[in-house]
Amino acid sequence: MFELLELLSVGGVVPDVRPEQPPGTEGFTTLLNWISWAAIICGVAGFLASAGYLAFASYTGREINGFKGLVIAIIVCILATGVGAILRVFV
Repeated sequence: MFELLELLSVGGVVPDVRPEQPPGTEGFTTLLNWISWAAIICGVAGFLASAGYLAFASYTGREINGFKGLVIAIIVCILATGVGAILRVFV
């Protein structure tokens, strides 16, 4: 019984895996960083454009379109920064 518990323990079954980047893939991670940077810049630009549209649309009664743009821009920024954190865990 004790041997079975020892085999099922986390330290006895799961090895301590430390992922490392394969040689020659530095360009790929640089490309991922650039894509992440571009996505964040596009999200911020979309946020600013939607905020400006919201300001002008408030005079015509079409605020909902500006609000939708703000929400989409915020979601884009959250996803772009979240993907970076996820990739840091796995890559």
